[in-house]
Amino acid sequence: MNAELLALAHLNDPNYKLSEIRHEDSDSDSVEEKCVSFKILSDDGEIAGYIKAWHDEDDYAGFVHFDAEGNIVDWKTFTRAPGSIRAH
Repeated sequence: MNAELLALAHLNDPNYKLSEIRHEDSDSDSVEEKCVSFKILSDDGEIAGYIKAWHDEDDYAGFVHFDAEGNIVDWKTFTRAPGSIRAH
């Protein structure tokens, strides 16, 4: 998920930082490479939530924001077309 999408998703809050979750068993050529997961960490290192994001070759992208207990907080999808942000 690039910085532009993070800004659209309002996930660029300076009080939190994102830490990418690396999956050791993923194949570098797999479709999963287009998906990325993050932990949302507070300044003191506590997990405040999670993000699962994706970006397809046809410029369809999105994210699901979960709280620390795994409940969905926000879910948005994006396309390249103007005005194409969809909140769920």
